Amino acid sequence: MNSFRLEVGDCRDLLKGLPDNSIDAIVTDPPYPEVDRPYGKLSVDAWFDLMKEVVTQSHRVLNPWGSAVYILQPNSEHVGVMRPWLWEFVVWAMKQWNMVQDVYWWNPTTPPNAHCHRTVGLMRPSVKHCVWLGSADCYRNQDEVLWTQSQGNKAVERSNRALKYLPSGLTMRYGRCAAVADERGGVTPFNLIPIANSDSQNSGGAKGHGAATPMALCDWWVRYICPPGGVVLDPFAGSGTVGLAAMKTGRKFIGFEKEASYVEIARARAEDVPLQQGNLQT
Repeated sequence: MNSFRLEVGDCRDLLKGLPDNSIDAIVTDPPYPEVDRPYGKLSVDAWFDLMKEVVTQSHRVLNPWGSAVYILQPNSEHVGVMRPWLWEFVVWAMKQWNMVQDVYWWNPTTPPNAHCHRTVGLMRPSVKHCVWLGSADCYRNQDEVLWTQSQGNKAVERSNRALKYLPSGLTMRYGRCAAVADERGGVTPFNLIPIANSDSQNSGGAKGHGAATPMALCDWWVRYICPPGGVVLDPFAGSGTVGLAAMKTGRKFIGFEKEASYVEIARARAEDVPLQQGNLQT
């Protein structure tokens, strides 16, 4: 199997061509409803028709231990009135399949917009939901995504294994926790992933995609939920960032994208990355 495979077309049609249980992980940033993009605008009803079929097919093509992450951001009908589509989708997906954990991506570099204008007084919309679907025992490797210890944790006395009782009722052995962080090489991540999104030289946005996902976020999810050498699928491949993350970490990649111009961007980006095995196929 080639390390990087791109196909042009509607993912609903192309997913049907994949065998059952043939994919190890899915990481994707789908289009959102009621958002104007160069590739068009989906109504909420059309978006649900699309995503329900994509989720159903995703469940079929994944291995029993595989899981899928759909990166989605809620939006507003107008300032102060949120659209409910994201939460309706989450409830449907949880009943249809299973949500492994609620996880969110926080972009701390989000610029101000109409929501936070002083005359409105709202906050910056800077969080996206990473809707993580799969079985309760799906594959994940926490060691791949450990965080660097804080200076406070590094300063904890490792030999102090006394059980501390906090006013809230929480108990903690601080020395033991610090020693485990030393042994593992980091601390367990929170379910809020802080990753800046900026148009750096190597980002999909800098290459011409108006809604690109940062490489660091794609890399994080690929390493976390896809075993080394496994196959990652992105049904909405866009400019190919998930595929590049897969290639750089020794995974294989299959991507579907209906916009030929984005496929050309993805192909050009992939040609700059040494392949782990096989050849580029588009």
